[in-house]
Amino acid sequence: QARPSKDWLIHVRTARARNQIHRWIRQEEAERSISLGHEIVERELRRRRLALPSDEAVERAAATLSVGEADGLYRAVGSGDVPMGQVIRALFPDQGAEDLQPPKPTVVGRMLDRFRLGRGVRIQGVDGLMVRYAQCCQPVPGDPVVGYVTRGRGISIHRADCPNLLTVPDGSERRVEIDWQHQEGEVFVVCLGVSGEDRRGLYADLMGAVSGTGTNIKKVDLNTKDGAMFGTVLVEVENQTHLTKVMRAMHRVKGVTSVDRRELASRMSNADQGM
Repeated sequence: QARPSKDWLIHVRTARARNQIHRWIRQEEAERSISLGHEIVERELRRRRLALPSDEAVERAAATLSVGEADGLYRAVGSGDVPMGQVIRALFPDQGAEDLQPPKPTVVGRMLDRFRLGRGVRIQGVDGLMVRYAQCCQPVPGDPVVGYVTRGRGISIHRADCPNLLTVPDGSERRVEIDWQHQEGEVFVVCLGVSGEDRRGLYADLMGAVSGTGTNIKKVDLNTKDGAMFGTVLVEVENQTHLTKVMRAMHRVKGVTSVDRRELASRMSNADQGM
């Protein structure tokens, strides 16, 4: 059954229909935020070795944080509007700060915890309301990934080795371990850097190599200087295996000396930071 989406707003003609679609989208976003908030709170409680609070405790915490009732608390957490540290303190007001801190795990224990907790939240396309793929590092299925809880924009998905995450500590409440749940037919844009020796027909051969893998080319920006060729190619791939196939095909072209994956941005955007 078809569900309303933001694209429908382009086609509706009446204010009533437009308002109904807006109302449905807001409700859908709120429900997803609540579900995500449950996941994040439960994960954080496990990480800190804390028991699940009673319904009454959640209601009191919601009142303390001025977010309405229990669902309001989970919605605020899911949308990144309330820091988890404040939520934990509101849930357990009678416990000391030291008791609420997570125990210091061993290296092996930390790896096991990260694996277990990583099974809870999975990447799913949700009409752009809750999950965004970071443009700086352009993750694709098969890449190790990390979720970054932004303020009011859901989760931004980054490659685990993204330089923009170096300033976010592993134990940060805004960092979420996640797994891929790739949907058939979904494609991801990746920027590839290419360099080599300039020659006649190199451009055509390079484009032919990419097209030969069944890959769509979004944009090409190649330059030459002093007999050298360099630039970038934006391609659409389904996963890491597909990406590797494209890169190998490009590397086999005569004259090409290097093909590497590039980042589109040198730093995290304000949207990804949740500012």
